[in-house]
Amino acid sequence: VYRNPVKQAKKSQQEIIYTEEQQHVIQGFRQDYLCGTRRTYLLHGVTGSGKTEVYMELMARVLRDRKQVILLIPEISLTYQTVMRFYRRFGDQIAILNSRLSAGERYDQWERAARGEVSVMIGPRSALFAPFSNLGLILIDEEHEGAYKSETMPRYHAREVAIEYARMS
Repeated sequence: VYRNPVKQAKKSQQEIIYTEEQQHVIQGFRQDYLCGTRRTYLLHGVTGSGKTEVYMELMARVLRDRKQVILLIPEISLTYQTVMRFYRRFGDQIAILNSRLSAGERYDQWERAARGEVSVMIGPRSALFAPFSNLGLILIDEEHEGAYKSETMPRYHAREVAIEYARMS
């Protein structure tokens, strides 16, 4: 059985100070979200520019409404440090998919999502198909990466599928 590396995650006591650009993105999303406007956003930023903090703030907004979130990350970016940042903020609400999991462990993560035990699925493009019934947000980190294009049948681009899935949700 796949076990969460953090038994009891605690929210950071340190308040995050966002840059003006980050605040603009967060406020724009919040305003659209509260008004019922659903659209696609594109964040530009180099590694270390704070995109992950923005993602987590947007995720928190959606999770407060008891909705679910899918975060796609290229497999190569699914490092222990990255995963731990999300566990520290969201704890056991998170399920992680990656190629290092056995078929049984992947199945367990899928079942946790289907039973409503988790509200956030983080992983490569396959995480897009998490069995969520109340999806509120899909985030795609490093959207330009080729890893989001499936070269095997069925061929698809995760960005295009995410846009349609979000529209249907």
